[in-house]
Amino acid sequence: MSYHFRDSYDPYEEMRAFYRLDDPTEEEQFNFVESLEYLIETASSPADKEAFSFNLAMYYRGIKEFRLEKKYLEIGEELDSAPCKEQLGFIWYYGLCGEQDFEKAFQYFSACETRSGQYMLADMYRDGNFVKRDRDKSREIIDRLFVEVESERKDSRFFISTLLPETALRFVQLDLEDGVGTGFDLDCLLDARDILAIRQSHRPFWGNIRLMHSILDTTAKMVGNEYDFIDLYDLMTFDIPSAKITFEYNKASYELDVFPDNGETIYQFNDKWYHGAEDFLEKARIDRKRITTVFDLISNIKVQS
Repeated sequence: MSYHFRDSYDPYEEMRAFYRLDDPTEEEQFNFVESLEYLIETASSPADKEAFSFNLAMYYRGIKEFRLEKKYLEIGEELDSAPCKEQLGFIWYYGLCGEQDFEKAFQYFSACETRSGQYMLADMYRDGNFVKRDRDKSREIIDRLFVEVESERKDSRFFISTLLPETALRFVQLDLEDGVGTGFDLDCLLDARDILAIRQSHRPFWGNIRLMHSILDTTAKMVGNEYDFIDLYDLMTFDIPSAKITFEYNKASYELDVFPDNGETIYQFNDKWYHGAEDFLEKARIDRKRITTVFDLISNIKVQS
């Protein structure tokens, strides 16, 4: 493949600069992809090739181009990359490329031996996907993982990287299924919510929003939805068929209109329409910044039904 780079072009800096952008243009995305492809092709070591391949795969996952994600994960798989095997497990588990295969997912999750792979194995034992249903085995895995990450609940150094949100959600869900939900479980969910909001503000990803939805749904099972409106993430669990929501950001006022349309709930913000709360939280922007990256600067939220 031939590359047409400008004079004094630095593909490493192009890659680093891209990660500092919150709303990259099409040209910036094209340059990033070309840079990673060049770095993969010219990598001087297997470790570099693995890292660049994984980075490009995660870019494609972020924009939901799953077949291209799979292509670059398989490059890393050939180099025995645990993160690439883990992510291939997700592709097969959820059928992201159109075909769901729990056997392949189980093989990848078993082979990678990562924490994410472990909690996905716990899900498979809990639900009986490919393996025989074994809630005791699922509980054993989640309890062990929870002990490993529980200490990270109050340590801000881990807020972006910790798997506390994923692990705590499963820990509490198992407790609720066993009828033993406690105040400790509720505290875990609230901490998971706060940590996940911080993670999303630094590393935006549509999967974080879906995880947040599950955390909020599980919280609602414990305490119900009858509490004061707290923040924009609550849009995912509030039953609001039609409303006007106002809030402030950077000393300016904003309006979000929520209304039904042909059986779905539409969110209209800054002259754009979004199909549901998850779509709004994933794509909406203020001053070219994702609304979730300025989440902690939004205040004075009011809802008028």
